[in-house]
Amino acid sequence: LRECFWPISVFLVHPFTIFVLIRKSPMSIDCKSAFVVHHIVLMCFDYYNGALYQMYTMAPIPVFICTGLMCHGAAEGTSILTGLSILTISLCFPYLFIMLRMHQKMLFQGSPLKVNKNTQVFILLLLTATLISNIFGFYRWTVDIPEKEEILNKEDLIWARNYSSNFLVLGKSIGDIGPFTNELILLAISILINFTFYVSITYHAVYKLGRQMTHVQSKTHELQLRFIYSLTIQAILTACFFITPLALLFVALVIDLSIIIPDGLFAFSRFLFLMLFSTCSFSHSAVFLSKNPWFKQHVKRRVLRSQVTPNPTNMAATTIAFDGYSRARSIFPGSSSY
Repeated sequence: LRECFWPISVFLVHPFTIFVLIRKSPMSIDCKSAFVVHHIVLMCFDYYNGALYQMYTMAPIPVFICTGLMCHGAAEGTSILTGLSILTISLCFPYLFIMLRMHQKMLFQGSPLKVNKNTQVFILLLLTATLISNIFGFYRWTVDIPEKEEILNKEDLIWARNYSSNFLVLGKSIGDIGPFTNELILLAISILINFTFYVSITYHAVYKLGRQMTHVQSKTHELQLRFIYSLTIQAILTACFFITPLALLFVALVIDLSIIIPDGLFAFSRFLFLMLFSTCSFSHSAVFLSKNPWFKQHVKRRVLRSQVTPNPTNMAATTIAFDGYSRARSIFPGSSSY
């Protein structure tokens, strides 16, 4: 599935979205630049996740399998997973910047929440520090256990050696992930801080400022609010497609749920996790395009043209009927049209 998805995403969906962003979006240069960077990182993420890494988790067993192009060499599982964390965290920077800038632009003069650019930079640096700390956490606490070969030779995992030779074994048994627990705690704190900030300013921009703007007839404010709606939907999809599956995966690694959850459900949840994790970036582009005025007008024109274009079968039938009618008039001179 990922091998089919990433070329479509990298070579078609994201480049087209970037084109619409640059050429067909009435957006300020700072937000437009950040959005373009965001989609470039999305392209890198899809290529890394879909072609180079191709992670497969054996949850609730604390084992990760690497089946991508990078997995057949001497690359370590720790380094490869850390690379994925770098791209994942890099996706957050442009979003935080865009949301903060749009929120500040929508605020009216004199608002107590309106701050200068230095304060905005300070806020972004604090949020960025919490995110970057996870990169060091992944590199420091993602380690193979000494009993790695013994674990991989067990009956539950021996079959996986037919698909890859690159494994990351975090613990001996279900619920045991060793030092990686520290990274999960750090990651949970980072998600709580950053997502709470994002949700707070989104709520304020949509519900508080949006209601005030209903009394202000401004094309700029209308475009800003529409853009905020788009970012809000993308944040919801990120929570559904990315954060929630990731949180459930980590819960399954830390807590032994095999007692209450059958093995068949675990197998399905692994497939569902990979599908949601891999298609999150596609949903971002789909939401942006669905909210873009130029794209919507272009699609409507295409649909209208397809409806207006005459059916060749009907045209042929009309032509035959007209020819027959003309012949009848030539045979009967007295006949006339209405």
